[in-house]
Amino acid sequence: MKATAHSVWIAFSLALVALIPAQAKDELRVSYPSKVESSKGKEREKLFSKWMSAQAALAYNEEMWKKGQKLVYFEFDSAQNQWRTIHSSKIKFKGGYSWRAFIDEKEMEAQLNTEIKLGRQPAFIVRENGAYAMLFVSPEDLDAVRTELKALGVGEPKLKK
Repeated sequence: MKATAHSVWIAFSLALVALIPAQAKDELRVSYPSKVESSKGKEREKLFSKWMSAQAALAYNEEMWKKGQKLVYFEFDSAQNQWRTIHSSKIKFKGGYSWRAFIDEKEMEAQLNTEIKLGRQPAFIVRENGAYAMLFVSPEDLDAVRTELKALGVGEPKLKK
């Protein structure tokens, strides 16, 4: 009887484990977002665009792109639904890039994994103004972008599996 009860318990436990959604081994989670140095806050403030709507930010980014200025940093204010950006003429993207903002951590991590599967790396991930802001770039652009971010006082995110 004990052996049968034990076998039933093992089968039940295995069935429960099978029902729990498994996280793929290659999925990443943010361990620490990028550190943003407050000592360089005044320098960043001088470089930021004005706060604007998402549509205006997209148009502004396109306008700056045509002028040879590439997006290196941005903030999103979730309460106001406003964006502001910093562009640099020192960056010449060779590969793809994307910039995103999320309020929910799980959505942010899902996008992180999607971007990595597409071959892009996080240049920064920050949590400010009630949202996560993230810039992803191709591996060949990562060092140049991170050099610019370091000058702005923005560190790289720490990722864990």
